[in-house]
Amino acid sequence: MPDDVLALFAAMRWQDWAGNACYTLLALSYVFTNMLWLRVLAIVSLGFEAVYFCFGASEPSWVGIAWNVAFVAINAVMLVLLLHERRLLLLSADEAILKRGLFADLDAMNFGRLLRIGEWVELPRGAVLTREGEPVDSFYVIADGLAEVDVAGHIVSILQNGSFVGEMSLLTNARASATVTTLAVCRGFRVGQSALVALLSRHPEIRAGLDRTIGRDLARKLRNTRGRPMGMNRAGELGSG
Repeated sequence: MPDDVLALFAAMRWQDWAGNACYTLLALSYVFTNMLWLRVLAIVSLGFEAVYFCFGASEPSWVGIAWNVAFVAINAVMLVLLLHERRLLLLSADEAILKRGLFADLDAMNFGRLLRIGEWVELPRGAVLTREGEPVDSFYVIADGLAEVDVAGHIVSILQNGSFVGEMSLLTNARASATVTTLAVCRGFRVGQSALVALLSRHPEIRAGLDRTIGRDLARKLRNTRGRPMGMNRAGELGSG
């Protein structure tokens, strides 16, 4: 390293090091796309800048210090809200399974938003989740259990763990195309249709993630339906069509 550069470093006061640390962290923050780290780096760099404004000149720059305090406060509040939304350490076992499986396309923050508008429910045997031709008021995810899909009196499919119920109404805003009834006690995650629609209107990125997930679920349902006796009625007999 050239002697003049070493001399420059040797002449720097600790206040100058604080100022350089501030702008180094600020430059580093431009590399990150993760909002959590952006907030953290902003708080630390603004703290160093406030120290520099206070001790780096003969008189403190109170205007700069005041604005730095304001910016730190804003970023600190947003950081707390961000951590709360992400619920980094608050996922239950059921929620973690949903996140890793069905909702893997949603980031932690958006998954937390979805969880907050829904509820876990125990569904008894014979519970009707949707009724053919009627409006759908809730969107379900079957976490544990079985349900049958009935169209015009014919059982066309059996839903298992990880299946959606009411997703077509979500996508098309139409009435239920089938009657879905639980075959045993089921544990599921339920979201009210109106609450879900409101959430998706505020956060289109959640809609995009759900569309991808629902598309995969529909493809799985079609694969499971192939080879089933589509004319089977509730008594298990073959119908006329």
